Amino acid sequence: MDNDNAITPKGDKPLTLDPEAATEEYNVHGLTIEHFPGDVMGIGVPAPRMSWVYDFEPPEGAQILLKIRRRVPGGKPTDENTYLPAQQSVMVPWQFNQLTSRERVVASVQVVTSQHAPLGKPSEELHFETGLLQEADHVADYVGPSWPEAETDHRHLPLVRADVTLREKPASARLYLSALGLVEAEINGHKVSEDALTPGWTQYEKRIPCWTYDVTDELNAGGNAMGFWLGDGWYRGRIGFDGGYANYYGDRIGVLAQLEVEYADGTTEKICSNSWDRQWKVTSGPIVSSDMYEGECYDARLEQPGWSTYGFDDSAWKPVAESFCDPAKIENPEILSIRPQEKHEPISIKKIGERSWLVDFGQNCSARIRLHLHDLASGDTVTLHHVEVLEPDGSIATRTLRRGQQLDSYTSNGQDAWWEPRFVMHGFRYVQIDGWPGELTADDMDCRVYHSELKRTGELETSNEMLNKLHHNIVWSMRSNFMSIPTDCPQRDERLGWTGDICLFSPTAVYLYDVEAFLNNWLQDMRTEQLKWGTIPYYVPFVPLGGWAHPSAISEWGDAAVAVPWTLYMDSGDIEILRENYDLSHDWVDEVAGYLSPDGVWDRKPEFALGQLGDWLDPTAPPENPALAMTQKELVATAYFARSCSEVTRMAQILGKDDDAKHFGELYKRVRRGYIDRFSNMDGTMTSDTQCAYALSIAFGLLDDDDVRRVKAGNRLAELVRDSGGKVSTGFAGTPFVLPALSMTGHDKEAFILLESDECPSWLYQVKMGATTTWERWDSMEPDGALNPGGMTSFNHYALGSVAAWMHSHIGGLEAIDPGWKHFRIAPHMGGDITHASTSHITPFGRAAVSWKLVDAEGKESTDGNRLEMDVTVPVGATGTVELANHEPCELKAGHYQLTVNR
Repeated sequence: MDNDNAITPKGDKPLTLDPEAATEEYNVHGLTIEHFPGDVMGIGVPAPRMSWVYDFEPPEGAQILLKIRRRVPGGKPTDENTYLPAQQSVMVPWQFNQLTSRERVVASVQVVTSQHAPLGKPSEELHFETGLLQEADHVADYVGPSWPEAETDHRHLPLVRADVTLREKPASARLYLSALGLVEAEINGHKVSEDALTPGWTQYEKRIPCWTYDVTDELNAGGNAMGFWLGDGWYRGRIGFDGGYANYYGDRIGVLAQLEVEYADGTTEKICSNSWDRQWKVTSGPIVSSDMYEGECYDARLEQPGWSTYGFDDSAWKPVAESFCDPAKIENPEILSIRPQEKHEPISIKKIGERSWLVDFGQNCSARIRLHLHDLASGDTVTLHHVEVLEPDGSIATRTLRRGQQLDSYTSNGQDAWWEPRFVMHGFRYVQIDGWPGELTADDMDCRVYHSELKRTGELETSNEMLNKLHHNIVWSMRSNFMSIPTDCPQRDERLGWTGDICLFSPTAVYLYDVEAFLNNWLQDMRTEQLKWGTIPYYVPFVPLGGWAHPSAISEWGDAAVAVPWTLYMDSGDIEILRENYDLSHDWVDEVAGYLSPDGVWDRKPEFALGQLGDWLDPTAPPENPALAMTQKELVATAYFARSCSEVTRMAQILGKDDDAKHFGELYKRVRRGYIDRFSNMDGTMTSDTQCAYALSIAFGLLDDDDVRRVKAGNRLAELVRDSGGKVSTGFAGTPFVLPALSMTGHDKEAFILLESDECPSWLYQVKMGATTTWERWDSMEPDGALNPGGMTSFNHYALGSVAAWMHSHIGGLEAIDPGWKHFRIAPHMGGDITHASTSHITPFGRAAVSWKLVDAEGKESTDGNRLEMDVTVPVGATGTVELANHEPCELKAGHYQLTVNR
C-alpha cells in the first residue's frame, strides 16, 4: 500500500447495480413481521411492522411494491397493495387497515421503479395470521379434574377428552389452546404439535398465553376426538429452592381448548371446552406424578388405549369441573414455543451393575430421554437419573441438584413402547438407567434437546481451538437456559429468571440469537412484578422463597430493568422496545435515587440479609458465602447505578422526554461525581484495589473526564492481571467488563493473557476440565475432579459466558455503533496465539461479517505476520467503519470487500 496509515478496500465494489443493465437483480428476501423469524400463527398485533433485506442497494427513486392477500374464516380473500419508498426496510409500519381476530395474510415485497416497473423478483411469500385479539373471542372455559385434590405434591395427573362430530371434512381448522398448568393436545390419537411445556411460564396472575395450531389435517368428516394431557408445571407444581413453593398461582389445573372449523361453503363452527354440556370428560391418566425438578413417574398399566380417538368408551370417566380464569388475562404469545431442536446419540454406554447402566451423551444441555422399553414384565420399573457431572469415583453427582433430583420412572404393562416424559425438563449430560433388562444399546434411546425456538444470528471461529470450545460452551449454556424465560440453570431446584444473570449476558445473547421478542416478553413480567412489589425482584417471575421471599432493591439485578431494554434497542434499533419499557426503567432509577447518600453514592443497605450482592461469586469468596467479595459493595452498586442513569437519560432523549432527560442527566452527574470522590484516588487507584473496581470504572466511562486518572486506572488493572499470573479475579459484576476495560486503555496484551489462561480461575480452566457448558463458579469443579463443596454449584450457567461479547467485538471485530447496526465498527484486535478469526451477525439489514488472518512475507499464517488480510461484508442499508491500530479509519458502504493492511 502507498500509505501505511490508510486502509484501502480491494476486491468487490460496493453492492450497487445499473438497473438498465440488470432488471432482475434487485431482489428482496427475509420478509418478516415484528421480531418473528418467518411464518407465524396466532400473533397478537393488529398492525404488525414489516422488515425485509436487500441484496443490492435499490437505485435512486426505486420503490417497494407491498402486496397482501387477507381473509377471515368465512369471508372472501381480498388483495391489497401499496407502494413505499425503498429506503426504509426495517420495522416498516403496517400500511393497511388493522387486522381482526383470526385474519390470515399472505404478503410479499418487490423492488420496482418510480413508474412501477419491476426491478427484481418478488420475495418469497410470508404467511401469518392473528390469534384471538378480543377478550370476547375467548368463549371456551378452563376445565380439569372434578375430584378433590388434597395433595400439594406428586399429584396424579388427569386426562381430558371430548368427542366431536363434524358434518364434513373442514376446509380449515384452528385449535386455540391454553392451560392453567401445562397441556399436550391430541386429535384422533395424534399429537397436535411438537411443542413442549405449553403454554410456557409467565406471570400467570397477569397473563396466560393461548397458542394457535392449524389442525386441518387432523380432522375428518364425522366423528373426531380431542384429548389433553394435563400437568402441574410452574402453575401449581413445587418450584424453586429452599423447599420450593407449591400452588403459587393456583391449586386447580385445567385446559382451555377452542376448536374453530371452517367448511368449504364458508360456514364456521366452534367447539369449546366447558363443564356444562356434559361432553367433556376427565379421568386419572398414567402419569402418576410429575414435578418439574424432581421428575416424572409413568405407569403404563394405567394407560387407556384409544382414549383420544372417536368412540372411545368414556362412560367410567367423570364430567370435568371448570377452573375460573379471567379471560382478560389470556393473550397471544409474542415468542415462539419450546420445541425439540436436535437429537444426541450416546457417546458411551457403560454397565455399572446387574441391571444398571451409565450413559454419556457427550453434551450438557436441557433435554429429555426418549427410551425404547422392551423385554419388561408387567410391573417392572425402569428409572432414569439425570446429572451434569460425575464424582471422582465415576458415580453420578446428585448433591448439586439439591431437591431437584431429575429422576424419571417408567412402570411397564408388559408391552414394548417408546416413552418420553411430558411435563418435565432436565439439565444433564449423563443418565444412570436402573432396572434395565438385558443389554442396553444406542438403538434403545435418544436424547432430545429442547429450548425456546430462536433464530441463530451470531457466529465466531478462531485459530485457537480452546477458545472455539469456550464459545461453543457459551452457546450451549444459553440454549439450555432460554426456556420460555431466561433462567439461571436448567438442572437443580432453582431454574428461575434471575435478573442479574441476564443483565450481564444480554449483550452476548443478542449477538448469538434473535432474542428481542423473547426478552421483551420477559420484561413485561418484570414490569408486572415491579408494580406488585415496589421494586425489581431478584428473579422474574417472582415466587417468594426462603431468605429471598421479600424483594429489595439490589444493584446489578435490578439494573436489568435498564440494561436489558437498552441492549435490545441497540441490537434491533426498535424504538418501540424503549417505549414499551420506559416506565420500567424510569421507575427503577427513580426508586434507587431515593436510596442515595447526599453525595450520590448508593450506600444504603437493602432490607435483605445479604445486603448488596456486589461482585457475586468473586473467586476469593468462600463456598458458602458467594457475596463475600473483595470489592466494596457500595462501589459496585454506585457504578452500576451510574450506568443505569446514563442509559435511561439516552432513552428519554430518544423518546423526546426532554424534562426526564434533563433530570436523569443531572442525576448521572451527581452519582458519577460521588463515585469518583468516594472510590477513586488522585493517583488512579481505587479504594478497592481489585480487577472489578477498575473494570467497572473504565468500562462504564466513569473516569472519562479525567484522562490521567483513567490511564493510571488502566495501568493498575493491567498490573493486577499480571500480578495474578493471568487469572481472573472478578465475580458476576466485574467479569463482563474486565477485558473491555483492558482493551479500552490499550492493554490488549493483558486481555489476551487473561482470556487464554487455563489455570483456575479462568474461562479456559473450565474447558481444560472437560466442560461442555459454562459454569456458575470459576471452581465448580476442582482440579482433582472433586465438586465445589458449596451448596450452590451449577455446571450450566451463562453469566460468566458474558465474555463472548468481547470475543465478538475484539477478536472477531464486529460491534454496533448506532442502534440496529445502522453503523458498525470493524475492528479486530490481534493478540495471544490467534492467527485467524471470523465472526458474523445477522443485523436488521442483513448479515455483517469479518474474516481475517495474519500472514508473514511468505503468505503463511503467523502471530508475527506483518500483513493483515481481511474479508468484510457490509449489508445494504448499513455502513461499517474499519478501525485498526496505527491506521486511519476507513468507512465502507454496502458490499463485500477484501482488505490488505500492513501492520
